[in-house]
Amino acid sequence: MKKLLNLLLGATFLLGVASCNKTNSSATDTLPQGENTVLSIQGVTSTTQVKSASIASTPTISISITGKDSSLIGTATLTQAKIAVKEIQFNMPDSEIDNEAEIEQEKEVEFNGPYIVDLITDSITPELKPVALLPGTYTGIKLKLDKIEGDETNEDDGSALATETDSIYQHSIYLEGTYTGVIQQQKYDNIPFTVKYDMDKEINFNTNGTKGFKVALDSVNNIIVAFNLDDWFNFANRETNPDHVDFSDLTVQTDANGNPYILIEKTEQQSDVNAAVQEVIEHNLEMSTRYGKDEDHDGHLGNKEDDDTANDNGE
Repeated sequence: MKKLLNLLLGATFLLGVASCNKTNSSATDTLPQGENTVLSIQGVTSTTQVKSASIASTPTISISITGKDSSLIGTATLTQAKIAVKEIQFNMPDSEIDNEAEIEQEKEVEFNGPYIVDLITDSITPELKPVALLPGTYTGIKLKLDKIEGDETNEDDGSALATETDSIYQHSIYLEGTYTGVIQQQKYDNIPFTVKYDMDKEINFNTNGTKGFKVALDSVNNIIVAFNLDDWFNFANRETNPDHVDFSDLTVQTDANGNPYILIEKTEQQSDVNAAVQEVIEHNLEMSTRYGKDEDHDGHLGNKEDDDTANDNGE
């Protein structure tokens, strides 16, 4: 945690969100002394930022899968979409850093995890606590993904963060749901669909230009990081898919009963095409993020609140 700023913030904050396990937009809380910044992480789509449907009372999100020719290949309806985050750090541009306090702040990490982020409910375990940031413009957010090993602790209650029965166990990204669409010229309806990653990866979200977002001392700063899940499966992006890999070329597997399913996971048994699809999804993830300050406190990033992000990613 950063050194607390010598200021008592009497402000209240409104953090609106669209599904369960999130702070209600009508609620108000007073932040602890010196802590002026609240962060939320969300999963969104290109068409809407509100989670779309529910299966047997289970929150879901439907994402579009776009082929290399920009056509719609199919739709995945996710019942699980989780990422494991080790740490999150805010960065000022070099031009903004001109005193010892700002130099020291650049060395520190605002949020030390691990955290499990549910991109359907937008809930985070353990809870992201408010932090103290120096006033100024911030143009970068660094986020580290890290596989859940099973020995991590939930700081909220001291329990295990994840056990062997949890889907995110031994993974850093886990998606599960059903797929409806075309694979290798064959139509499939609602077949099981799973994507797993165990990678440890650092992602730098850096703003194009110098706009960034401003952190103030005299108000609570609600910062949102939003992952566009449609973009994860956009195979028409030549920057992330220079080899023209197509999702529809996947190998569909069958279980012991002959039922088809899709599994995208790094294993020795995975086909070359499935491995290539997984690599494109990984690159797309790095380019899918919008972030900024929620100026109107509605719990979402408006077109004037977010930044077009260019990602300078490190492994």
